[in-house]
Formats: sequence, C-alpha cells, structure tokens
Amino acid sequence: MIVPRFIRPGDKLGVTAPSFGVDDPLDANRFSSARAKLAARGYGVVETPNVYTTIDEEGRSSPAPQRVAELTSLLEDPEVSCIFSAKGGDYQWEMLPLMDWDAYEGNPKWFQGYSDNTTLAFKMTAEHDVATVYCGNFGDFGMERWHPSLEQNLEFLEGNRSEQRSFPFHATDFVDRVTGLESFQEDEPTVWGSSVGDCRFSGRLIGGCMDVLEWFVSKGTADPTGFVGRYGGDGIVWYMETFDMTEDRIASMLRRMEDAGWFEDCTGFVFGRSLFYTGDRGYTELVTDALAHLEVPVLTDADVGHKAPRMTFINGAMSEFDFSDGSCTLRYDLARS
Repeated sequence: MIVPRFIRPGDKLGVTAPSFGVDDPLDANRFSSARAKLAARGYGVVETPNVYTTIDEEGRSSPAPQRVAELTSLLEDPEVSCIFSAKGGDYQWEMLPLMDWDAYEGNPKWFQGYSDNTTLAFKMTAEHDVATVYCGNFGDFGMERWHPSLEQNLEFLEGNRSEQRSFPFHATDFVDRVTGLESFQEDEPTVWGSSVGDCRFSGRLIGGCMDVLEWFVSKGTADPTGFVGRYGGDGIVWYMETFDMTEDRIASMLRRMEDAGWFEDCTGFVFGRSLFYTGDRGYTELVTDALAHLEVPVLTDADVGHKAPRMTFINGAMSEFDFSDGSCTLRYDLARS
C-alpha cells in the first residue's frame, strides 16, 4: 500500500471540483474562510477554475474532460501535497474512463472527500493501492470555529496523529446557512451500536458511500477483490454510510457485494449514520441482520459520512476499532501500510 507523503507547513493544498461546483455566495464565503484558516497554519491553497463553476442545472462543475485535466494539474504540481474535493455530487463517475491511472500511481498524493468522492477515492485505493481519506470536503475547513474533528483531520494528514475517539454529539441534519461560516449543529447524543457488545477488531480499512458502492457492484465498474487478495491476510474492515437509499437497495447491494467476493477475509463492518433512509425495518436492524451470518462485529451509528462530525477514515490503512459502551476508538498503524 502506497501511503502518500504527509503534508507539512509550507506545502500547498489543492482544491478541485470533480462533482458539483460552488455557485452559492455563502459557499464561496466559506471557501474564502477556509483559505484564510489554512494559511494561518502555514498552508497555501491552489484552487482549480472549476471550483467556482457549474455548467448545468444538475450541478456538474465542468465537462468530464476538464474535471480530469484540473485534477491532473494538481497531481502534477510538485508543490501540492494533498487534494481536497470541493463538494460531493452525482457525476464523478464520468471521469473514470478518462483517468490516466498509470500517471496517478507514479505520482500519488492524498485525496480527500466524502459522498460522491467515493468514486475516485475507492478506485484509487482498491484498484491502485494508494491510501486515500474519507472525511470532510474542503468547505468544512471554512467554519468560523473549527470543530475538533478538523484539527484531528489535519493532524492525521500531517502524520502527527495515530488514533481518534468517537465524538459525544452529532448533527441530525445539515445546518441552514446564514453567513456560510456555521459549524456543525451537533444536536443529538452519539451512541454507537454493536452487534456483539464490546469488541475489538482490526484490518485494512476500505469503503465509502453506499450510493456509489451500489453502482460499482451493480455495473461492475470497480473490483476490490484484488485488494482483498493482496491484504486479506491482514483482515479487511469495511465501512459504509448512505446519503439516500431504501431498505431493498441496501439489502440487494450487500448480497451482491458478498456474492462477488468483496467480503472475503472481512473482520468487521462499520456503518455510519444514514442521512435519508426509507424502509419497514430500521436501518441498523437491516444491516445487522443482513450480515449476521458472517459472524463478525457490525458497528452502527458511527462518525463517518453525511451526519457530522466526521472521523478520519483512511482507506488502505491498517486500522483497529476498539468499541466499548457506545463509544469507539479508531487506531492506525500507517507504518504497516
């Protein structure tokens, strides 16, 4: 597993829009704040032109060839050590057939984002052996007072942190913006669940947004079985969360993933809170029952995905989850990666 060089003050951090662009003045204000806050920590920011453009009502920042070219420009810039996605969206998949993956493997850098950014991050790790980060998009760094999760996120990228504790509260929805600088709402106590009670398990971490993973397994557009084959001896930990899926879609997706061999050597599952979910069964009951026959721990209501705050999930890294009494500590051994 290739672990990109850790970032350090003096580096430039790249921002590009592989899905939606920023066309709301409040988002632009938030991005300006993020640049200033990161500058105060010693980092420059390089934004590609498509960060502030949209080309249609569906939210694409730019045509797919331009999105690929602008991402590539950051990969090829020797002063850029990490690339953040501007936003999520729906159309990142259009970039995949245009990517020069050989060039990416030859010049790996940290890539971070969540939601639709699973499209690139999952492929980068599962098929190209480069560690990526499933955590906040660039706008998170623009809040007026940083949540501790943001400080910790940067510390991971700087190589100055190896573990993280789950947070005591979380947001039940997105915050209505007035200035664009709002923090996470955090209006609900956080209590992780477990299918087996207190537990500890470890393995190579891989996963992302189920809305994207479903497309990968349904269309055969990603194949993590090579990743599982290379690292199965370490154990594989799968994490997933959803923006908007139904009970039937999730149940079908999990069956297809298992049938395709994705869950071989799995030592545990971690499910983030769902933002939108509809079904006769509760979301937690659904995923726990669907995977019970695998006889590995299933953690639920985790701090990953759309309901902030977000822990830093590093695809490809050796991870250990230590769950007890509704809370969890996540530890990494990047030296083994």
